[in-house]
Amino acid sequence: MYEPCLHSDAEYQVVEFEGDDPQWLFELLNNPAFAKVPPSQLQGLFERFHPLEVSAGQVLVRQGDVGDYYYLIRRGRARVSRIGHGGREIVLADVGPGQGFGEEALISGEPRNATVTMLEPGLLMRLAADDFDALLRMPLVRGLDASAAQALLEQGAQLVDVRLEEEFRQASLAGAINVPLYLVRIKAAQLDRQRPVLLFCNDGRRSATAAFLLVQMGFETRILAAGLAEFRKTG
Repeated sequence: MYEPCLHSDAEYQVVEFEGDDPQWLFELLNNPAFAKVPPSQLQGLFERFHPLEVSAGQVLVRQGDVGDYYYLIRRGRARVSRIGHGGREIVLADVGPGQGFGEEALISGEPRNATVTMLEPGLLMRLAADDFDALLRMPLVRGLDASAAQALLEQGAQLVDVRLEEEFRQASLAGAINVPLYLVRIKAAQLDRQRPVLLFCNDGRRSATAAFLLVQMGFETRILAAGLAEFRKTG
């Protein structure tokens, strides 16, 4: 059996942990998001993932549907796309082994904002919404109040507004850049990985989703927990 242990240098080492494939665990622990999950929760998390064989061309999630699962790719590749204005398809990302999708709807509580289609046959591991929320989202999405957020900005954090372009043009916070949630996968390369990222939206839901996505890419993130209105209230 195999079990992950956290060492003093904050790196995971895979040792005995019952009932799973050591290679799969090793791949997961190389994902920056899983490196932030408390070791005491990892075994329960891994036990709740269930395998799903998929075929090329199979649609795993569809834009507009209700979110029910979070998916990790163990084998194969998938394409994330969105139908934009005028019915034009926008390719947001291609994802492969060790990468996940489906978190946006689970965190925000809103319908799926993209479609994910397998490009080749593969094997996915999926996690039900309740397990995702309790065992994965909570450890990874860290909120700040307005005063703590201001202190982080003074220390050099990047300020990112994840609302839609129209909302950003109407009003935002001074110094913020606009990276709409649906474009986070594409525009993440514009952000500095060496500096923390402070994300905000109107109420904290979209920024929580963006934070989860960026953590998986290796960014250090925080969100303005109460959203834009609370930050304005405190000046």
